[in-house]
Amino acid sequence: MTKPLFKEFIILLILVAGLHLLAIYFDLYWTVSKFDSMMHFLGGASVVLGILWLYFFSGFFNPQKRQIWQFLSVSFLGLVFVSVSWEVYELMAGVTFVSGQEYPFDTSLDFSMDLLGGATACLYAYMKEISNVNLLLTVKGQAPDNLPV
Repeated sequence: MTKPLFKEFIILLILVAGLHLLAIYFDLYWTVSKFDSMMHFLGGASVVLGILWLYFFSGFFNPQKRQIWQFLSVSFLGLVFVSVSWEVYELMAGVTFVSGQEYPFDTSLDFSMDLLGGATACLYAYMKEISNVNLLLTVKGQAPDNLPV
């Protein structure tokens, strides 16, 4: 619970779940035009926070490098896997109510919003990593000049 990103991940996950339940109950996905896009943004952000927490901070893995490129690649690969899986689930379960001609645009918009949310979460996580490195170096009496870049 004290590890970086865990609290943010849980809060965002609860927010997404709560908004989804409200959306189902009040038909917000079908009555509010941009609600689905907002949920994809928040979903992408929560997926990336969860993946980054799992990979970098949970202790299950032991990544030696913690540079921006590692954060971006782990985020992107994990997000693409989850986003594509979600779209396949929607298609197979028949929960997408977009007609044939509109489906490619809707799916592209969903992927774009997933990526924007994921990129936002990735940059937040990396800034959190930099602040943790600065704090550790300051406590040890070293100058925080060689940040992971």
